[in-house]
Amino acid sequence: MRLISSRLFALCSTFLLLFAIAAGQNSSSSDVGQLFPKTVGDFRAQSTRPVASPLKEFAAEDFGVRGAAEGAYVSPKGERLTVTVAQTQSQAGAYALLTEVSAQMRSGAHDALTKPANVGIAAIATPNRVAFYKCSIFISITSDAAQKDQNKLIAFAQGYAQTLKDAESEIPVLVKHLPEWETAQDRAIYAVSLNALQQSVGKQAALDAISFDEGAEAVTANYDASRLVIVEYTTPQIAESSDARILERIKQLRESGQAVPSAYRRVGNYSIFVFNAPDETVAAQLIEKVKYEQRIQWLGQNPLALSAAEKQHTQKAVSLILGIASTIGFFVALCLGAGGVVGGISYLYRRAQQRAAMETYSDAGGMLRLNLDEMTPQTDPARLLGSGDEKTMVG
Repeated sequence: MRLISSRLFALCSTFLLLFAIAAGQNSSSSDVGQLFPKTVGDFRAQSTRPVASPLKEFAAEDFGVRGAAEGAYVSPKGERLTVTVAQTQSQAGAYALLTEVSAQMRSGAHDALTKPANVGIAAIATPNRVAFYKCSIFISITSDAAQKDQNKLIAFAQGYAQTLKDAESEIPVLVKHLPEWETAQDRAIYAVSLNALQQSVGKQAALDAISFDEGAEAVTANYDASRLVIVEYTTPQIAESSDARILERIKQLRESGQAVPSAYRRVGNYSIFVFNAPDETVAAQLIEKVKYEQRIQWLGQNPLALSAAEKQHTQKAVSLILGIASTIGFFVALCLGAGGVVGGISYLYRRAQQRAAMETYSDAGGMLRLNLDEMTPQTDPARLLGSGDEKTMVG
């Protein structure tokens, strides 16, 4: 009896587990199905079907894909477009998908690749395909027509991107820490899983010591013959434990005579590898060019927020007081200087007037003086006119 009950319990548990998995898959498929608008421009959706992975050579887990589907859009003229949509767990996963697809398009494209504007956060296009991502959604649009019209394909992609919710218009920060990242990003491949990273670098045994289970992300790019790999961890503790595993793995590979990285170094939360470099000097120089920026993020409320705000308030108050004092000092100096100049000019002008008066008049300073003390000589009689009957001329 107990045996029968145990078997029934195990059977019921199995059915419940299968039901939960099926329900989860249907839910994911339903969520992705909502990402197919009924119309985009003059194209109308015809049919959609779920797919296991947006890339056949990769598993859905390699990019954190929650669900993927494929649909067809047809225009009134009979033009047909195939749209593949993948919803990932994070924006980094969608960007990783785009970089992998971009690498495939570069390797197999006979036509030049372009980077169309206003198509999601980042996009790449050939005459018969456009791929882009926005938020945690990856979109690939392929034209089934023999006659390629890239402009129409890009216009459809722009219209499709507008139906998705807005997102941060920034690629992952780790890409910007690559040496010469503005040009390197076109050939860089982003990874959020070990398998995807190994596929992009060519199965390097030293990378087996890396674990992506705790949110690690990686980026890799070629620099001439050298292959640079940067792995970023979420905390210094995870970076330290991973560093110990990597060093132990490299030691094992070296002792067994297997290939090891040209250079390896831990920088902050980064594990940096260089493979296939011409020599160790070139590898070390490439690592030196990696830009590492320490970022501190509080999981809860920042305990230093109040002191930081007080410090900022004090600095602003001191700056305000110094500004007011300097302004007052400037105007006081200006007033004193202007007063000194005006006073000096007035003084010199008055002195000049006094000197002119002394030269013109007597020592009285140009004033009328009465001869009360009779000390001033009398007028010269010889210079006076005589009486009326005298005809004396004064010389």
